[in-house]
Amino acid sequence: MMTPRMLLPVTLSAAMALASCGGGNGDEAAESATVDSAARAADSAARAASTGELRVANVMIGKRLGPENRIAEPTFQFGPQDTVYVSVDLQGAPAEATLGARWLAQNGKTLDSTVQPLTAGESGNKEFHLAQAQGWQPGTYLVTLYLNEDSVDAKTFSVRK
Repeated sequence: MMTPRMLLPVTLSAAMALASCGGGNGDEAAESATVDSAARAADSAARAASTGELRVANVMIGKRLGPENRIAEPTFQFGPQDTVYVSVDLQGAPAEATLGARWLAQNGKTLDSTVQPLTAGESGNKEFHLAQAQGWQPGTYLVTLYLNEDSVDAKTFSVRK
């Protein structure tokens, strides 16, 4: 008499043999299923990015902006005469909101504070930037980002001689 434990290896062997009998069609079907699954995942991610609650998806810092307010030259290290750019990728569909940035010096002093109003349905990349007329003093600085006055991210950067 065969017990359920004894049937498991036999059942698995039979299932593997049946799957391998399909010839090349199994590989094509698996590839097609993988492509379909990837397409569905991409569609789902696109829907999630354009609907739902407004959120910060990504924050980058660098020396130069590129197309669509994306950072073209990412870095956390700057020179005294550099302009520091921050790109904030917003996703979702807000009714109305505000996006702000507060720049702090190494001693905790606020260097700049900026707020951008966001209109209904607005998303994509928003940018903030700051330069110092007399140049940045060497040290470590902090930029904190706020969505509707709630802190959502912060980036530390350094300035070298």
